[in-house]
Amino acid sequence: MSERKHPLGTVAELDEGAIKSLDDDLRGDLILPDSEEYEDARNVWNGLINKYPAIITRVKGATDVATAIQFARENGLEISIRGGAHHQAGSAIVNQGLVIDLEDMDGVHVDPEEQVARVEPGTRAEDVLAETQQHGLAFPTGSAGDVGIPGSTLGGGIGWMRRKNGLGVDALQSVELVTPEGELVKASPDQNEDLFWAVRGGGGNFGVVTNFEFELYEVGPIVGGLGIFYPGDVAEDVLEAYREFSADAPEEATTILLDAEVPNLPPMPDELAGQDAVGILGCYAGDPEEGMEVFEPLRSIAEPIIDMSEPMPYEMLHDLGTQMFPWGRKYCHRSVYVDELTDEVLDIFHEQAEKAPSPLAATGIWAMGGNVGHGPDAAYQWDDKEYMLTVEANWEDFDNAEVFEWARETERMLRDAGAEGAYAGFTGVEEQEWEDWADQVYGDAYDRLAEVKAEYDPDNVFSQNVNISPLKQLISQ
Repeated sequence: MSERKHPLGTVAELDEGAIKSLDDDLRGDLILPDSEEYEDARNVWNGLINKYPAIITRVKGATDVATAIQFARENGLEISIRGGAHHQAGSAIVNQGLVIDLEDMDGVHVDPEEQVARVEPGTRAEDVLAETQQHGLAFPTGSAGDVGIPGSTLGGGIGWMRRKNGLGVDALQSVELVTPEGELVKASPDQNEDLFWAVRGGGGNFGVVTNFEFELYEVGPIVGGLGIFYPGDVAEDVLEAYREFSADAPEEATTILLDAEVPNLPPMPDELAGQDAVGILGCYAGDPEEGMEVFEPLRSIAEPIIDMSEPMPYEMLHDLGTQMFPWGRKYCHRSVYVDELTDEVLDIFHEQAEKAPSPLAATGIWAMGGNVGHGPDAAYQWDDKEYMLTVEANWEDFDNAEVFEWARETERMLRDAGAEGAYAGFTGVEEQEWEDWADQVYGDAYDRLAEVKAEYDPDNVFSQNVNISPLKQLISQ
């Protein structure tokens, strides 16, 4: 037996023969704490996450995934799944456990005639768009280019084309998934229907998805782009104009409002960065010139600090998201949903933004509605809500406790004002939380999800997520 060391102490006692056997059985790479690749392989987007797994298996396909699962179960190791490594809550890496790293499974196969894409789980939004936009096609992904396809899609998939074409779960046509028993199964509207319903919003609770099949929609490569920042002292006027615009916006128009500061990014002049501001970003998934006319009311509220609005590549919107939320910064984002932007909600939204203890922190309004939820029935429960509100604690060198408390307080104030639910991608940071986020994320779908969990993962092998417990269903059987 061998003990491997890292800063947290003993990782695990693992048999050297078993490790060698695992290495021999894998087509991919076995990465251990003494491997040169270890530090990079345990790294994720959120700089707040600092975990030390016992073993990282960088897999090449479904057979490798099954091999890694079997080894972890035989050796009593918890399992986490590292896809695009954007996991804000830290669920991609598990202390003293085994990480199934999907990074090398990065194939994207586009059929422009059928408007279908088959996508492997090591991909990010920017990887997929690089292939699909050559044909003027896309499916809904996260709003930043470095967001991983698995985590984004299985949690819902809220992106820049959502009001026109819905969410990632609406576009998903099928998945191939390795179960805790190492079996490769396909789930679609015609096969394993309950599992297909569950993975579309239920996240990685049921197995490891090794292939996604998406419907593609016509969008871009040039779209109407909105990017404008107003001075903070006209925030009330901007919020009122945004409320009026979003209430009647055409489905082609998708927008996000941020109550924050001007980010220090190109093409922002240095002298503008850091000014108190309210920004509105948007995508018009239709004729770009028509989009600029549609966005005009949001560009003439007051004298802007800067207006970058113009027809732009669809991919550029995702690049902007990547730049605004760079790799390695500390993040703790929370979320709620509301049916309408009441005066009380908007007052809390703006007043709390002004109280943020970090200059990088923000509050956000994501307009939903339109064709969100047009796909087959899915476990994602909040597709009837008109807005998602985010509390975005972002910081670099700042006291953690103060920022965490601000985010928690803001979220609870919004709930007291009538907000409910949560998006799986914005649930704080697991090590800092005691709340049961599962109730908020899954809502009324929880009991049915627990039934599917009890069928496919009765031992809760896949627990490093917004976890669904199979226990309730197993006890009742």
